[in-house]
Amino acid sequence: MSELVVFKANELAVSRYDLTEHETKLILCCVSLLNPTLNSPSRADRTVTFTYQQYAKMMNLSLDNAYHRLNKATSELMKRTVEIIYPTGDTEKTIFQWVNFARFSRKNQSLELVFSEDILPYLFQLKKFIKYNLEHVKSFENKYSMRVYEWLLKELTQKKTHKANIEISIEDFKFMLMLESKYKDLRDFNKKILNLVSRDLNSHSNMKIEILKLGRPADTLIFQCELSPKVKLEESTPINSNVGNVPKSIEPTLDQLHDSLKRTLHNALTAKTQLSSFEAKFLSDMQSKYDLNGSFNWLSEKQRHTLINILTKHGNLR
Repeated sequence: MSELVVFKANELAVSRYDLTEHETKLILCCVSLLNPTLNSPSRADRTVTFTYQQYAKMMNLSLDNAYHRLNKATSELMKRTVEIIYPTGDTEKTIFQWVNFARFSRKNQSLELVFSEDILPYLFQLKKFIKYNLEHVKSFENKYSMRVYEWLLKELTQKKTHKANIEISIEDFKFMLMLESKYKDLRDFNKKILNLVSRDLNSHSNMKIEILKLGRPADTLIFQCELSPKVKLEESTPINSNVGNVPKSIEPTLDQLHDSLKRTLHNALTAKTQLSSFEAKFLSDMQSKYDLNGSFNWLSEKQRHTLINILTKHGNLR
């Protein structure tokens, strides 16, 4: 589970929305289960399905707690929207839903969630994006912590640095978090927002921050932040699936695919196989999603073709 990775377009990282802590975590869980390399994703590609037990394991919850959180968060998500703000051009903003379909299965004890079509450009085939491990945010206790983490990560990624001072006016900061009419008293704002966000990031994430204030009265925030460990920042590297034609003679079973996947990852770990950055990321994601679902039954045709191509290339499909 620790290898589940969230990919988001920069625009989504700084968009305006108001989700509870549990709604945000549900969205991030679902995003981490998508394959962001897909071109023209179908409804099946934007559909995520997992059992209550799998979600409980992923988020370190009891089974009963996981179901109740999923039930409430999903119902509320159907009403939620996200706003993308455009600083220039004819369009001022666009508004759309996160998801537009959900189904709870009594038989399978599972949830099926479908992302809306309008959000797809911000989750697939990304050119400027952030990526981070779900493990780094799933323990946050404040709903604004995830928003601030993503915003700071976007800023660091654009600057191509792991350490920087990032400045923003309090007015713009509140606008991003949809807090324009709240916390007029700076002490209240500091206590209920800034201190809680700082505690979450410093205690649970791979980012350390210190928040300074400028002005009399204060009107500007300076976030002194540092990202660790020093992972590669890929703000402008397009995600590309590199999907080719699958040889017609190769028709492996799903079990054969998984056996081959395990061999390839093992060989890469022991330096017997050299994987490209895309191959390593794709295979790692496939293994994580296999662990979550217990099978490869969820594989789309394009995912299957990509997997076969990589495994065949490295001689581990037999």
